[in-house]
Parts: sequence; structure tokens; C-alpha cells
Amino acid sequence: MTRFIANYVCRPVSSLLLAVLLLLSAPLLAEPTPLWLQQLAGEKHQAPQRVLTQLQEQQMQFLQLNEMQQAYWLNIQATAYSHLGRYPEQQQAALQGLALLDDKPSVLKAELLYELGYAREMQLALNEALNWYQQGLAIAQQLNETKLRLRGVINIAAVDSLQDRDQQALQALKQAYQEAQQLQDKEILAEVNAQLGLMYSALALEQEALDFLEQALTLYDELGWQKNKITVLYNLARNYSALNKADLALQSFERMLQSAQAEQDLLSMYYAYSGLAITSNEMDRAQIALHYMEKAEEYLELIQSTYYLAGHHFEKALIYQKLQQNSLALQQLQLAEDYMQQQEKHDAGNMLLALKLLKAELLAGQGQFERAYQQLYSFVGDYQQLRDKETEVELAKVRLGFDSEREVARQSLSEQTAQLDNLKQLESAHSRQIRGLWLALFVSNSLLFILFIQLRRQRRKTTTQESQ
Repeated sequence: MTRFIANYVCRPVSSLLLAVLLLLSAPLLAEPTPLWLQQLAGEKHQAPQRVLTQLQEQQMQFLQLNEMQQAYWLNIQATAYSHLGRYPEQQQAALQGLALLDDKPSVLKAELLYELGYAREMQLALNEALNWYQQGLAIAQQLNETKLRLRGVINIAAVDSLQDRDQQALQALKQAYQEAQQLQDKEILAEVNAQLGLMYSALALEQEALDFLEQALTLYDELGWQKNKITVLYNLARNYSALNKADLALQSFERMLQSAQAEQDLLSMYYAYSGLAITSNEMDRAQIALHYMEKAEEYLELIQSTYYLAGHHFEKALIYQKLQQNSLALQQLQLAEDYMQQQEKHDAGNMLLALKLLKAELLAGQGQFERAYQQLYSFVGDYQQLRDKETEVELAKVRLGFDSEREVARQSLSEQTAQLDNLKQLESAHSRQIRGLWLALFVSNSLLFILFIQLRRQRRKTTTQESQ
């Protein structure tokens, strides 16, 4: 539960390179982009709050720009919002920028699609995020923009990993890593290293993850992208925690806190204090953990996602449980449940399971065994539904595979009529495989019963023989 939230929140923010931005201004804009706006584009990763402030101060200038320049402005603004964790505002800026562009593919349009995808991803609208990322990637491929394409691949891999397509995501990231090394672009290398670190961490390969996270940390430090550096420090700390290196985890969280304070990065200060609290609780230092969590709550209003707000109260409930204050833990759990009611159910399965299991433990600890049993029974039911859903997804993949092959066969049929007989045989074989699949499911349900009948018959025969 904790690892999912940690990895998910702290995925490195997609970046727009200054060189690309400057390139955009010449061929795409009807008039030259104002120099001060180009300068802000180059600084948005290093100082997003200052960039956003200057954009707001220059709001009157916005109305004097043409539509392409306004879209350029909004792309800068969207990136700054993403660094500050203001995802609904990032989404709005990206949508406004896209509305100003025509249907012609462009680097700027792909960038805005990536920004929109990231905003939706961070609000857990994963299918929608994937759609925007794929549209951006298609434009990058059409324009033959290698860096832009690699960023799309990294973004899509991040969503795939969150939707349990780990191997697909890992293979895509490995390929992107090889291309990034050949390209020798520091920004893309930093991003792919950061994402590979998260990927290996999610696969419980924490030792392998360390090398990638530390390399990403070095690259972001060289780039001067402090927001991204702070993010990697958070994920590095959680990785140390998973390796049972709690002292190193605390050191990373302290470094993160110091960097966040120096940058006046209030959102990152929340995550630093929260990380210190979670790690301290894992080290059985519950009272210290409670202190850190209360410090984190000074910045809780900055968290805009109901999912992450639920996660905060869940973690605090775990701290109270360690302190054997079950009543307070249940109060925190109720707050978490209230937030989860605002969340789409299909995006909240694992969190809801964690809440129900913890609630059963807390109720049992208070001697409310009947209520605890009800919660546990509900947990088991939901867990089974989740497993059934996973099974349905796997069956759907099998069917989709057959459908895909049939489509290929039909295309080949129209192009190569000479292969008609072979293609019909292939189609027939696939149909038999599908029938065989369902037959196998039926047989598996009947197998134990048949064996039981056979065993009874054998026993009767043996008994008869012995009696004779």
C-alpha cells in the first residue's frame, strides 16, 4: 500500500527541453516568441514557482499574443503546475493550450498532450492518461522526433506499470534506456533512470533499483532540476526502507526535507515529513512517527487528490495502532473511507482492501469481534472479486489475441488470395482452441467429481472381491 503511493506520487515530471522550445518558436509561431517568455521556458524546471509567478504578473501580455504563442505560454504554465503538484490546474492549462491549436501535428501539440496525460495520471484517471500519452507519442513518431518519442514511451510505461502490465512496461523502459544512452541526452537519461528505478522497486528488486535512482539523482543535480531531485530522494528513501536499511532511508528523507526547505517547496515538505513518519513507524518509533505526521499535516491542504488524502489518514491510523490507541486509529480510518467514497471504485481496489483489513484488526483489538468478522468477511469477498476480475482480464487477453490473429489473417487473405486454404485452416485451429479453452474450464470443474465417482466404484469392486 505505502509503496504504491510512494512510487505513484513521485514519478518524475515530464520535461520540455529548452532547445526544442526555442526551435518551436521559429518555424511554428507567426511572430517571434517574446524573449522573456523563452527565458521562462528554460527556467520552468529549475524554478517553477518563480516562473508561474512571473506568468501571472504578465497576464495582460497573454492577450496580446497570437494563438500559437498563447499555447506556448500555457505549455510552460502546465509544466510549472505539475512540478507544484497542482494537477487540476495543469489539466486546465493543457486543455486550453490544445484548444488553441489546429489539427496539424506539432511538437508543441505533443508536449501539451503529455502534460494533459500526466495531470490525469496523477489524478488516477489511468485509462484517460494512457489515451493522451498515446496521442502524443503518435505525433512524435509522425514527426520523427526521437526525444519526444522516448518521453512518450516513458510516460506510457509508467501507466502500464500501474495497471499491472509490468513486463510490458519493463521491456519498453529497457529499450528506451538503450536509445537514451545512444542519444546521450542528459534530460532523457535522467527521466528514464528515474522511471526504471521505480519499475524495479515496484517489482521488489530494490537493489537493482538503487543504481538507477542514484544515477537519476546525479543527473538531476547536474541539470539543476531541484524538484525532480527531491522526488528521486523520496523514492530512494522508500527503496532503502524496503531493503530494511531504515537509517539510510531516514537520511534520504532528511536530505529531501532540507532541499525542500531551501526551495520553499511546501508540497515536498509534506512528503518529506510523511516519509519520515512512515519510516519511523516501521522502525517501531511510533511516538516520533506521530510527531512527523503532525508536522506533515501543516501542509496537508496542498494535497488535492482524494486518493492520497485517504492514504495519509491510513498511515496515521497505522501509527495510532502501534501506539495501541485503537479508537483514534478508527477515527483516522473513517476519514480515509470518507475520501475513498469520492474515488472511482475501479481505481481504488487495493486501497479499499487495505482499509477493510486494518479496520477488522482494530475492531478485534477492541473486542468487537462480530463487527471485526463482518469487516473480514467483506474483505474476503472484495478480494475474491478482485481476483475474479484479474482472471476475466486474462481471458479477455486470450480472446483478444485470437481476434488479433484473425484480423491479420483477413488482411492477408485480401492481399494474397493464393493462401486462402492455409488461412482457413489457421482460423479453424483458433476456433478449436477457443472451444478447447471453454471445454477445459468445464472439465476442470467436473474433474474432481468424476474422480470421486471412479474411486467409489473401485472401492465397491474391491470390497466385493474381498467378500467373495
